[in-house]
This record gives sequence, structure tokens and C-alpha cells, in this order.
Amino acid sequence: MADKDLSFTGLTDQQAQELHSVYLQGMWLFISVAIVAHLAVFIWRPWL
Repeated sequence: MADKDLSFTGLTDQQAQELHSVYLQGMWLFISVAIVAHLAVFIWRPWL
């Protein structure tokens, strides 16, 4: 593998895309859990 195929992070384009997709899956999981938790607390004790 030639050095010119690597970005400044040291990852190839394919590796960077795979890492990005894993990161996005984790982000959406975190956001989903946060929304469910906020809804549960709002149903339990509304703050509005």
C-alpha cells in the first residue's frame, strides 16, 4: 500500500468510511436512548 493512499489520519478511504458508519450507528443509538429517557421522565413528571 502506498503512502499517498492514506489520509492525515493514517486510514484508507475504505477504513474511514467504515469507521464513519460505525460512529453514526452509535450516535443514532445514543440519540434514540436519550429520546426514550426524556419521554419517560416527561410522562413521569412533566416539566412544562
